[in-house]
Amino acid sequence: MVLALAVLLALPAHAGGEGSSPDRGDAEHMRISGEIEQLAERQVWSGVEKKFRELEKLGVELSYDDMMHGAYAARALGEMSGAYERLKKAARIDSTKEVIDWLYAIDMNYSSVDLVAVPPRYVVLTVEEMPFDPDQRTAVEKAQATVADRGLYAGLLPRGNYVFAGQPFAVQPGIGVRIEVSPRIKKTEGIRVELQKSPVWGSSDGSTPASSPDSAAGGSPQ
Repeated sequence: MVLALAVLLALPAHAGGEGSSPDRGDAEHMRISGEIEQLAERQVWSGVEKKFRELEKLGVELSYDDMMHGAYAARALGEMSGAYERLKKAARIDSTKEVIDWLYAIDMNYSSVDLVAVPPRYVVLTVEEMPFDPDQRTAVEKAQATVADRGLYAGLLPRGNYVFAGQPFAVQPGIGVRIEVSPRIKKTEGIRVELQKSPVWGSSDGSTPASSPDSAAGGSPQ
């Protein structure tokens, strides 16, 4: 009886137990990555974004291609800050010319904004001149829709002159902007504007990298 118990305890875990979890995760990763590839070829970017978020929930290590597809999807949906974060992760895996050029182009043409209005009703974000670049235009339109829906926006906007809830402000690369419009702010007629230096890719102190990639004119490489 004691011998039989010892033998049972020495047996490996059942195939359906914890020992098979990594294999299942890898298989699921391959399946979803394949679906992302197919959706990307058809430029169904909302589908790519949905599948990319499924990948993130798996808790597995994502590949360079996964990160780049995620960046393409975020860009197409106007989420340039999301694209930027995914590009940085892709660069840590493989710092190809494409990803470095794209990061540099974002640094040279966008900056972070944090816009808040209290209460959030009837708030509008306008831009003096809508960008010609399609990626920049999509980013502006996404920000405008978010402001109209929620009265706030936090992310990247392309350089230009804007008005948020009646407060004009300029977006300049390397300078972050935070605007809060609230009746609780008494001393400045309900408006608080803050500017701060924004760090750029490849620099810990917010300065432009010494070695500049070739393409910096547009919103992102094609």
